[in-house]
Amino acid sequence: MLAFPARRPLRLLAALLLLVTALGALSVSAASAAPQAQTAAVRAAAARVNRTARAQHAAEHRLTAAKRALRSCERRHRGACSAQRRAVRLANRRLKEARRRSRIAREQARRASTTSTPVPAPTITVNGQTLTWTAVSNVNRYVFVTKVPGLADAYSTVKGTSITPPAVPGQTVKYSVRADVKGSLWAPEVSIAYPSTTSTSTGTSTTSVDLLAAPQLTVSGQTLTWTQIGTVTSYVMVTKVPGLADAYSTVSGTSITPPAVPGQTVQYSVRTNVSGSLWAPQVAITYPATTSTTSPTPAPSPSPTPVTGSFQMGVVSGSAPLYQLPWLQQLGAHTARMEFDIDTPASNMASIMDGYARAGIRPLLLASFYGRLPTDAEAQSLASWAAAYGPGGTFWQGKTYATTPGVQDIEFGNETSYSYQFSDNSLSTYAARAQSYARLAKEAAQAIHAANPNVGLLAIGDNAVNQDAWVVNMFKAVPDLGSYVAGWTIHPYGPNWATRMDSTVNSTAAAGSPVRPLWVTEYGLATDNGNCLDSNYGWDKCMTYDEAATTIHGVLSGMQTRYGSQLGAFFLYQGNDQQATGTSTSREAYFGALQKLGAPKGAYTSEVMADLAAN
Repeated sequence: MLAFPARRPLRLLAALLLLVTALGALSVSAASAAPQAQTAAVRAAAARVNRTARAQHAAEHRLTAAKRALRSCERRHRGACSAQRRAVRLANRRLKEARRRSRIAREQARRASTTSTPVPAPTITVNGQTLTWTAVSNVNRYVFVTKVPGLADAYSTVKGTSITPPAVPGQTVKYSVRADVKGSLWAPEVSIAYPSTTSTSTGTSTTSVDLLAAPQLTVSGQTLTWTQIGTVTSYVMVTKVPGLADAYSTVSGTSITPPAVPGQTVQYSVRTNVSGSLWAPQVAITYPATTSTTSPTPAPSPSPTPVTGSFQMGVVSGSAPLYQLPWLQQLGAHTARMEFDIDTPASNMASIMDGYARAGIRPLLLASFYGRLPTDAEAQSLASWAAAYGPGGTFWQGKTYATTPGVQDIEFGNETSYSYQFSDNSLSTYAARAQSYARLAKEAAQAIHAANPNVGLLAIGDNAVNQDAWVVNMFKAVPDLGSYVAGWTIHPYGPNWATRMDSTVNSTAAAGSPVRPLWVTEYGLATDNGNCLDSNYGWDKCMTYDEAATTIHGVLSGMQTRYGSQLGAFFLYQGNDQQATGTSTSREAYFGALQKLGAPKGAYTSEVMADLAAN
């Protein structure tokens, strides 16, 4: 007979309400000593506790109702209640997720109630194209943010209380500043509207240059070259391949050799990276059809040798891996990338590892450390993950599964080479970050190998910003880093994936690294079946499911042709959409291979399932 915890939800709710009351009392006592912003933070944290408590209480009720329905069904139809059993399992998973969120909310509330007084915001003013702000007591370094329309926010650190940022012709740019102290407040934003023309002087004459004018574009062989417009060094290029959506990219300088598209005549144009600028007349390059079964590979120096091993395709799991598991099973995935903070004890992963092993899906573990670098101890602690969950690990002892379980690789960090996680991305700071990352990756790899030689470490080889500075500085710190890693991870979203991946191949080869597989641990397309989204990494923002099917097939087959056995893995981001169809225009909401609740995305879902089955 099933037992129902009728009184437990009430006791839990009562305890949570007492916590909310206590937090309210804390916020009242803090109001006399802390600024209004801190009091508001405490109140917001208390509200989150209240919301998550209600959600957990509702989840408890749903589980109880599901169990009652199952018991009733068992009494009436013994052995024919599979739907009710699935409802109980789903309600149980949702309750676990509600408890997790409630626990996080309580911890955030505790932290908010003890947070020290935030550092006040400076007062920022504009004089011409110079920004000046009031000094904050005992602070001489400030975090400065630049917001250019259409580009990611750029952060830097500034000494002193003024700066004249580089002009962005034809754009109205917003700026703000705060003290370089944790918890400090941002100044209200100010803006500068830059003119779309610039002046150049020759002797005693001055010439005004129209930065909106179209460059003169020419072709030489397979290289595009164009005239520079004024002082502009950043240009937008469009690539038009027959049968594919137009692809846009940003180019520094005045020439580029785009990736060849065998057997196609491709149209190109460029304009200045200034809002409202004119496009150059289109030019075309006719690429010869290749006679071999593979396209030419990149030309790193030295040339790579073949990589042994088999290619694998998987799916990126969401933040609640067990909740996502049924959708990954629906797609037919045999491997899944799942993220855990690097300081997660191995024991906390046990239920997830068991669930995925029972489903026949092998996890790729991502050890994340968002916006920071891990400590030496954290890097070395990944040995405990390998010892427990690697092939033959302690967790598998005495257990039997339909397929042979075991984590074969651990991914060290997620997009640490990108700029969005860090406020300071100056060349010197970025170089130091790459060097520290390399040293920590070596420590992690050594610890993992000692704990379980059958588990490899995947290191970030993604030259996302500052050209090839990431790889160059990694090998500057650890010249033999390539001998410690099992593969290089990269997330080459968009139609220019070959340029990004070539950069990893060439820069690691130039550093003298042994050839290592390329692991594309994230790649995806945002599609809501023709509903237009805010962006799509250069692909069509209004992509249909049919177009997505054709595009993902072309990307995957293109990567396999270009890199051959050096392509180690391709993980599709992600299993299902984050929002229901038609309810949002956010790109991030529609990367799923399935719709939000598991409904297929037509041809796109069929293509993904076929690719997973074939790999």
